[in-house]
Amino acid sequence: MSKKAFTLIELLAVIVILAIIALIAVPIIINIIRDTKEKSRDISKDLYLTAVEQTILKENIEGSLNPSTCKVNIDGNIVCDDKEIKIEVNGEKPCTGDIKLNKGMVVDSRLGYCKNNKEYKDNSGANTPELSGLTPVLYKDNSWVIADISEEWYDYEKYEWANAVILTDSGKKKQEGDKLNLEKDVKAMFVWIPRYEYKIDGQYGKGGTSPTDPGEIEVNFISVKGTSATEGYTIHPAFTFGEDELSGIWVGKFETSADKTSACYTSEGINNCNNAEQDPYILPNVSSLRYQYIVNQFVTAKKFDKNIIGADSHMMKNREWGAVAYLSQSKYGKYGNPDYVGANKEVYQNKSSSFITGSSNGTPSQDDAITTQYTYDVELNGTGASTTGTIYGVYDMSGGANDRVMGNYSGIAFNSGFDASWFTTPDNVKYCDIYIIDNTDSCKDEECKGYALGETANWYGDNAAFVNSSYPWFYRGGEYNVDANAGVFYFGGYYGNSHGNGSFHVVIAPSESTN
Repeated sequence: MSKKAFTLIELLAVIVILAIIALIAVPIIINIIRDTKEKSRDISKDLYLTAVEQTILKENIEGSLNPSTCKVNIDGNIVCDDKEIKIEVNGEKPCTGDIKLNKGMVVDSRLGYCKNNKEYKDNSGANTPELSGLTPVLYKDNSWVIADISEEWYDYEKYEWANAVILTDSGKKKQEGDKLNLEKDVKAMFVWIPRYEYKIDGQYGKGGTSPTDPGEIEVNFISVKGTSATEGYTIHPAFTFGEDELSGIWVGKFETSADKTSACYTSEGINNCNNAEQDPYILPNVSSLRYQYIVNQFVTAKKFDKNIIGADSHMMKNREWGAVAYLSQSKYGKYGNPDYVGANKEVYQNKSSSFITGSSNGTPSQDDAITTQYTYDVELNGTGASTTGTIYGVYDMSGGANDRVMGNYSGIAFNSGFDASWFTTPDNVKYCDIYIIDNTDSCKDEECKGYALGETANWYGDNAAFVNSSYPWFYRGGEYNVDANAGVFYFGGYYGNSHGNGSFHVVIAPSESTN
């Protein structure tokens, strides 16, 4: 009796059937594993936050601890009001994060988890980003994805500055590794500028020969605790915020925008922008928010406070603009990026006459011709408009809209919407840089160091016009129709009233540093 074997066709049919079963089953199994992991982490998170509340309650009974925010250490313990508190709990502990409390009860939290309780840190010496409720992201396969903070998600030596976002409700449902739809999942994008000291060698920087051919600004990243400036260097003033010494600041990746449905983007309702009711966004490929008095820009920027924990959001100051500009002109910025040579080391100009955020002319724009605009994610031609020459930098710092900053001459409000007494109120001092001098030549001493004013006047041929009693408010970068005078070192003075070419960047300052 002969045994019947499988024919080749039957064997192929079995393989095809198994392949179909695998195609159906594998995604289901992956989703089951993922859902199980997600539910397990949610349970661990609930247990952890409950343990935090119980520990805070015990500490409050025994002492007088009643914090509004706490930061999570790498070991899962927390720091509240400069006091480290051990958290005992079963299950997985977070390795980073921020917790907001009210009378000992958790009202909001952003927790991060690391493999083996190890948080990634690059080799540049840059301070680990203080997330302050933001969600870390990286650019992968032509999309922004939520980063695993235990793995590489930034590298300043590769011109990849750390990026993080504020998520919408739909975005908060995403997990590590998930792709983000910027239009649906993201409200705002930010870039981390780590604390550093700098030195400008000679009049035009290391290797610079003239204002139109400036050289490198030498930068060393430094920690906060127990650090003084290296001889010949200056700790950049942007990292002092009121009485706090910061390990870094978050800077809006693009000029600020508003909800696309806002009436201020219709031809009939353009004046509707000039109020404090706008809901701010920071995204690419949208029209920037303009037509606001400076006071309304300031109030609009502060609205991000509700999206962060243990930090302060505000309209960019002069010194903070300078911090981004100097880092861009260092070995960690576009100046050091070997993909650009000669004149192309200057940040490319945004020449969008529609003020579309993140746009790039593909050149430093040595004339005022408005040619084809590239989007922010087009390699080289588009990313050349960022401060790194990569997609990881800050955009809209050359051209686009004139960027108004909180930099003012002698506390003169001048049609800004502010009352003159605002400038002398102690709580407001940290939000504005005030100048009592009235010319660029005088702005080379300690009062202006780091602000991208006197030290770098006319670099790349950028305009350098100081504020005065007639034009008391600084604006930076130049607008889309300015020729070679536009750029990151551009500055001028104007009124503080509403006009159609004035936008602004937002800054988030962590209120407490763990570095």
